[in-house]
Amino acid sequence: MPLPLHRSSAPQSTGPTHVIAIAAGKGGVGKSTVTVNLARALTEANYRVGILDADIYGPSLRRMLPEQQLPVQKGPTIIPAVCQGIKVISMAYFRQEGIATAVRAPIANSLITQFCDQVEWGLLDYLLIDFPPGTGDIQLTLSQRAKLRGAVMVTTPQQVAVMDVRKAMHLFSQVNVPILGIVENMSYYIHEKSGEVLHLFGSDGGKLLAEEAGVPLLGQIPVDPLLSCSGDEGVSLFNQAEIKSPGVAAFRALARDIIQRMAGLQSENLIKRLTQPDPMHLDIEWNDRSVHRYRLSDLQKNCPCAGCGEKKTTLRVDDAVSCTQVADIGRYALRIQFTSGCSQGIYTYAMLKQLRHH
Repeated sequence: MPLPLHRSSAPQSTGPTHVIAIAAGKGGVGKSTVTVNLARALTEANYRVGILDADIYGPSLRRMLPEQQLPVQKGPTIIPAVCQGIKVISMAYFRQEGIATAVRAPIANSLITQFCDQVEWGLLDYLLIDFPPGTGDIQLTLSQRAKLRGAVMVTTPQQVAVMDVRKAMHLFSQVNVPILGIVENMSYYIHEKSGEVLHLFGSDGGKLLAEEAGVPLLGQIPVDPLLSCSGDEGVSLFNQAEIKSPGVAAFRALARDIIQRMAGLQSENLIKRLTQPDPMHLDIEWNDRSVHRYRLSDLQKNCPCAGCGEKKTTLRVDDAVSCTQVADIGRYALRIQFTSGCSQGIYTYAMLKQLRHH
């Protein structure tokens, strides 16, 4: 009988149920404002919510969500801060205010890995990850480590913003993270006296992007001075019934839409089961119920890691090579640890599906 193979990223009994990226590919579109106020709206709806502020170089969430309880480090484990009922972890807690985080990318990646692997969130319904600008190393590390169930893309109406959001959407497509939809921030302004709707930064950029990508437009968030002031002062408008804020109403509608879409989201991983019928073979059962058998020596001959690539023409692989562990890499790949010592190759699902026809 084939033996189930140990997968190093097997689901934990505790932790976030839904991990959602809030991303844009650029700065200045209000990702942090969207993250904080979506978290407040979900908390108001009685969901347990956490925020991972992944902006190592310019964290701003601590200003918007002042803590009632600071984070605590217990050995390798980090207990997150608590802010207005929301659990939060941010680089802002680990550096002096006003001091730049001058670290190179490998160190920044190491910090992100710690936030992904070592924070004890406890039971959460939603973990929102405030992605930093760009589509580089940190964004890829988050996509590989954070077990994302989906991404919410934030844009403003201008075409310049939309261009960068397209690039970020392409990154999520490459790592098999579903785009839940588009949020158009700073979408319009309602004139205080006349009630006229003014499009200060153009119109319909988010709507057109959603139509182009075939994803829903989740919401259009207005320019709301009350919401801006609440961010600067670190207070919530969600518990102040006497304040009529169009921004708060928009975020409540956004939260309802996110809850509905996450409830209907399909299975998290394209691979249903891994088994070893014998030491030299690996069987992969895909979610479409198809099963394919791979000879492990053939997989190592096609190893995509840099070390194997450099000696591709001279690489000799023992036909009896086996594996000791398979690790899920985000939602889009596997890493296989071979008995030969190689363990760095990232085998994307697309690559594995291509190899099954050889």
